[in-house]
Amino acid sequence: MRLYGMRGAGQIICALIIEELGLECEAVFVDTAFRDSAEFRAISPYGRVPVLAPDEAPPVFESLAITLYLLEQDHENRLSPATDDPAHGRFLSWMAYLATTFYDACLRWHYPERYGEAASVHAAAEAELDVIYDHIAREPHEWVAGDRLTAADYYLYMLIGWDENRAARLTKHPKINRIHAAIDALPSTRKVM
Repeated sequence: MRLYGMRGAGQIICALIIEELGLECEAVFVDTAFRDSAEFRAISPYGRVPVLAPDEAPPVFESLAITLYLLEQDHENRLSPATDDPAHGRFLSWMAYLATTFYDACLRWHYPERYGEAASVHAAAEAELDVIYDHIAREPHEWVAGDRLTAADYYLYMLIGWDENRAARLTKHPKINRIHAAIDALPSTRKVM
């Protein structure tokens, strides 16, 4: 299979999961010209990255969908609770929260002009990031989605990497700082990054 992406973009979570699970995958970094090509549009009709092209299945796009697809190959449930585990619903909720709330706030922070008047959109995204960190920190579990490390912690790691004010926020949130440091220290993370 192939994972198409751009350095520093949303394929980081996918690459982390691939590496941690020891899956065979070729990383393909694309530029804007290739994203606009007919060859790439046959894989990703809207020219978006990341997109995973499995060997025997149709392409999967969007980082959350790719991550969940990859986790279906984690038969030992090392990075997510099993579907019959009561913790699975909490895990899915956190994955969706990170993908739709935290990810979106990062996009609005970095590209406010896409969403309206830049200064006010940027300020709102900055305030929302503070709320998101507070929300994650208030959860009574050791990790994002429960009492063990899951793919949600890797997703959080990627998103924190995009936060240009992360040092100040991590200082205020020791739990999140600990999660970030734990993921950062993993050999799989070091290899991907």
